[in-house]
Amino acid sequence: MALTPFIPQDQAPGRLQDDVVELMQLDAALNANIPQPLRLPMINLLRQVNSFYSNKIEGNPTLPAEVLRAQEIPPDEKTAENLLEIKRHIDAQRRLSNDPIDEVAICTRESIARMHREFYVGMPEEHMHIKVNDEGETVPLVPGEFRTRGVQVGKHIPPSAEEMGSYLNWFERAYRLDWLHGMTPILAAAGAHHRLMWIHPFMDGNGRTGRLFTDQYLRAAGLGGYGLWTISRGFGRDVDAYYAALIAADHVRKGDLDGRGELSDGGLLKFTEYFIATALEQVRYFSSLLEPRMLSQRIDYYFEMRKRGAFPAANGVELPTLRIEARDVYRDLLYHGPMQRSEIQAKLDMSERTTRNLLSQMADEGLINLDGRKPVSLKLSRHSIEFLFPTLF
Repeated sequence: MALTPFIPQDQAPGRLQDDVVELMQLDAALNANIPQPLRLPMINLLRQVNSFYSNKIEGNPTLPAEVLRAQEIPPDEKTAENLLEIKRHIDAQRRLSNDPIDEVAICTRESIARMHREFYVGMPEEHMHIKVNDEGETVPLVPGEFRTRGVQVGKHIPPSAEEMGSYLNWFERAYRLDWLHGMTPILAAAGAHHRLMWIHPFMDGNGRTGRLFTDQYLRAAGLGGYGLWTISRGFGRDVDAYYAALIAADHVRKGDLDGRGELSDGGLLKFTEYFIATALEQVRYFSSLLEPRMLSQRIDYYFEMRKRGAFPAANGVELPTLRIEARDVYRDLLYHGPMQRSEIQAKLDMSERTTRNLLSQMADEGLINLDGRKPVSLKLSRHSIEFLFPTLF
């Protein structure tokens, strides 16, 4: 296909190469320095953050408090469509994490189709019809099925259904990670994100599928800390800038000095610079957010306010007072990992009954996991998240 897949490392401006190197270094430091017991709770929280922003880009108006509650909704409870999208997106990320796609296969049409299917698991039949024209004509949406008709997205006319197979074959070859080395996989991630959106392989769900793809690709490209930060948060905090960058890369080639493909290399460079700057901004933010000294100060303040009964929940209802010893339990679980109840009781030097009551209250509020005879472990409470991790949403 006559498309430039990505900006090659030897053609990338020096400042862009420097940004990629810094991104890789900060990601590695974040991955190495996060307290191990915080890793899984943070990854679970970031799935919710990722879902909030990826769906916000598509116009979903769900509020952060509703997003944090989404996983508590029983499967059989009737849920509004907007919140159901959030819940499905979180579940799709979890399934892709628990049953990961092989790194070499991420760019195959089978894998891309799977990501699309994962997003639609659990979608009620009444929501599986797509409006295709102003006359109200609809077509059924089949999860994982590539489109069989032409579409227009704003001013962009994606490849026809007949051409799309060739473009998907090209996509698989152009972005295979076992063929890319050095900083090239990170540069390729930017190109692949735009090119998949440009191909627009499905009748609906292309944006969210494209961002699920990029999540998988960045992690497989060597960013081991990805999942402790999310690029969709950066896209979603300024949706206009995101779409402007995508549109810039949609432009056709402007003369012989603008590459040799059908699309503008200058536009692709603009998108790549935007993509890397956004990723860098996010990994810096999460590195600051999880910096041990500042996180410890926020934990101290949160539990001090809870001891005084002066900390309101997000919905304006005051939370009950909580013994200050809860702070010590929380910090121990954060930095040292799961503990037996008897060990916690000994460290606190409190009676069995007082310890049991404290742990029960912390479990009820979602601050810890208290599961039968299993060790007590850390959990991120939706009531504390907005304070312990400010401006996350």
